Amino acid sequence: MKALINPKSLPTLTADEIHVWRVPLNQNPDRIPELRGYLAPEEQARAQRFHFAKDRNQFIESRAALRLLLSQYLNTSPKELTFAAGSHGKPALANGLSSNGLRFNLSRRDRLALIAFTCDREIGVDVELVQTDLPVFEIAEVSFSESELATLRSLPENLQTAGFYNCWTRKEAYIKARGEGLSFPLKQFDVSLTPGAAARLLDIKGSATEVDHWTLAELEAGQDYVGAVACEGTSLDIKYCDWV
Repeated sequence: MKALINPKSLPTLTADEIHVWRVPLNQNPDRIPELRGYLAPEEQARAQRFHFAKDRNQFIESRAALRLLLSQYLNTSPKELTFAAGSHGKPALANGLSSNGLRFNLSRRDRLALIAFTCDREIGVDVELVQTDLPVFEIAEVSFSESELATLRSLPENLQTAGFYNCWTRKEAYIKARGEGLSFPLKQFDVSLTPGAAARLLDIKGSATEVDHWTLAELEAGQDYVGAVACEGTSLDIKYCDWV
């Protein structure tokens, strides 16, 4: 079941829920100085390393949205939040806030960010902007398993781009949830990709039971975008909210 959350009345995040926030980017450049003020010094320094103002502003917007949302879930100031990175770079709450159990993950592409939250479960999210001229098979041959590649090739030509993005976002969401980055090979596991079929983690080489411990879902990311979320556990409800 999927439902919209009223952003002005943030509900309690229950143990069986995933909250997915859709954050439009590049909406109001006049707010950038205000939003930059929510960021920690290292985040502000990272923002300055972007060559183009558009990319810099979208980074600032997405990080500020993450801090503001976390501050609402945790009832604290966004400026008080501190983060720690896992061994492969996955961010998490640091200091005493980590004991709260709140987990999150962020993904952004041109003009859109998705931020997912859950409790006491590892989570990963990915969003991609569809490019119809992308050389999908060149990328798939390097990154997809043999089973996934065969399925992609079997699709009608007009569905191959959609199938590619389904596969890519689901694989990215899963490895982000695991927090192992590309140290966990993309060819090591299989996901569903056929357009119209349910998102599923199909197989993880070397483990007969691991697939039963995860929820993999396609996200309603908006026109021209494809999104996916991976989360530990089963029978989870996804609830959406649009950032305003």
